[in-house]
Amino acid sequence: MRCRLRRPGGPRRLRLDQRRHGRRRHRDLGEHLRGCSGSRAGARSGPGRRARAGSGGHRDRRRRGRDPRRGTRLIPAERPRAPAPRRTGRACVAAALAAAASLTLAGPALAQGPAEPPPAPSVAPEEAIAAALRSQIDAADPEVAAFYRARGFRPLWTQARPRPEALELARALEIEAAAGPDDPWRLAEFEIALSSAWAARAAAGPKVGEGELLAFVDPRLLPRAGRGRAALEAAAEAASLQEHLEAALAARNPIVENLDRALERYRAQWSGLPEIFIPAGRELAPGVRDPRVDLLRLRLGLPDTGGAYDEVLEGAVRAFQRAHGLPDTGRADRTTLEALNAGAAHYERLVEANLERASALPASFGERFILVDAAAGQLWYYDHGQQLAAMKVVTGKPSQPTPMMVGMVSHLIFNPYWNVPEDLVQTSIAPKVLEHGLGYIEEEGLEVLSDYTADAVVLDPAAVDWRAVAAGALSVRVRQKPGPKNMMGKVKLMLPNPLGIYLHDTPHRGDFARSQRLASSGCVRLEDAMSLARLLAGGDKAEAALAVGGEERRIDLAEPAPVYITYLTAAPTSDGFIFRPDVYGLDAGWASRHAAGAISAVGGD
Repeated sequence: MRCRLRRPGGPRRLRLDQRRHGRRRHRDLGEHLRGCSGSRAGARSGPGRRARAGSGGHRDRRRRGRDPRRGTRLIPAERPRAPAPRRTGRACVAAALAAAASLTLAGPALAQGPAEPPPAPSVAPEEAIAAALRSQIDAADPEVAAFYRARGFRPLWTQARPRPEALELARALEIEAAAGPDDPWRLAEFEIALSSAWAARAAAGPKVGEGELLAFVDPRLLPRAGRGRAALEAAAEAASLQEHLEAALAARNPIVENLDRALERYRAQWSGLPEIFIPAGRELAPGVRDPRVDLLRLRLGLPDTGGAYDEVLEGAVRAFQRAHGLPDTGRADRTTLEALNAGAAHYERLVEANLERASALPASFGERFILVDAAAGQLWYYDHGQQLAAMKVVTGKPSQPTPMMVGMVSHLIFNPYWNVPEDLVQTSIAPKVLEHGLGYIEEEGLEVLSDYTADAVVLDPAAVDWRAVAAGALSVRVRQKPGPKNMMGKVKLMLPNPLGIYLHDTPHRGDFARSQRLASSGCVRLEDAMSLARLLAGGDKAEAALAVGGEERRIDLAEPAPVYITYLTAAPTSDGFIFRPDVYGLDAGWASRHAAGAISAVGGD
């Protein structure tokens, strides 16, 4: 899927009757109707810096008529002579979309050669369409088939001919086909095609681009069976089908919404300015006369005044600095000149990379949730629309990055033990025991256990061959007892997952004073873990759990809370964006993938 970003100046309201093709296609329709995975390779990257998507280009020829979820070529279907064999799942969706390609829809034809004039539309009674649906339904996806059987095979998208809303939805799904007969059989194929695509969209889980993974680590947050049928039933029960589809298509999480609006404002103010390179040199400031001042004025869209750094230029420099998250000094220092020379297209691409990652998150985060931004080193807790907590966090080192993931905090562990990872036992614990002696074990509150079972017994550290452990020849379980030195601190927020990632307290308070808080092995260390624990479990329960003689205690949450861990290097502000360092290299990876995609689009398959 190739998503388009909406240009400034267009209407804010998403309407089904606003059809956009090629470079001007509405991003929401592309993003929400063409499936869940894909890239933004077609997003604007500056004047003259991308492959054109005009008619006859490689990109249009390759994308036209593709299944929006799988990218497979759609071939106009022949009317079957006998019921097709039963198919389910994605194969059924692809086949159904292929069948829909034979309907008369506005847009270029898939078939090569001269187009034939479309025949005059015929009117098919609803009963005839229902009969055709009954004949074809065995080949449909089970959820789609169950939907139509439950409603007596009454059509949803057609009333003697396709409804206008259905045609617009099909166009948004990029089903562009040659003319074909308008009869009950074809209309039934269209019904199944559109229902299959709509159900598949509802059932699919969000994904990010190739090379980046958003892990859904809790089964309760994964796409559930039955969502596809529920989406069809909601459309059928809607008082206005068009308004229902508009609302469903416009649903975006607040991160995407804020990024998209800020990008529109940025483009309107900065993308149209001339791209003029300003050579490096001394700082340019009010009162300085330098030939580069004229270049700076031209770069910011101001008239030439003979090299004067006046108040107007100072104000323009301040506005640029605020728009790019730079110190608002009004002086063109080295950092400001580098940002000017990078060009608006560079920063647009950074925002587009973040939009792709943000779009992987669900449209709705739920009534209460925890949001962690690993790039910002921040956590927020919301309950029924209110931000109740915000705090700094320490996330994974670049060599051990905190993964983007969606989980569920199900319980809290107060006064937790810390099971030291085996690689740390080998590389850290064993060498220190060899250097400082067995007293190091007691000093750090460590103990050695026989195994990882619940019945494990404590071993005498003197019985362990620590040289073999340090050499990697022997594996041993080491855990740290509850106490002031425990790496988990006073409380650990448990979100069961196979990645071993948790949110927890920490005794290392100095890390929170750093601007870049990258020190963990992937877990999220909390600046104020106890305040978050009180909000989740209730203040009385949290305090009571801590008061139980320093022993480990578990508190199950009456209402588990979703946790969304993402990575955003661009954050909207009232003036533009704050751009953060790409410490995990995800922006660079996004740019490489999209550069390769642009080359492929120009060069052909």
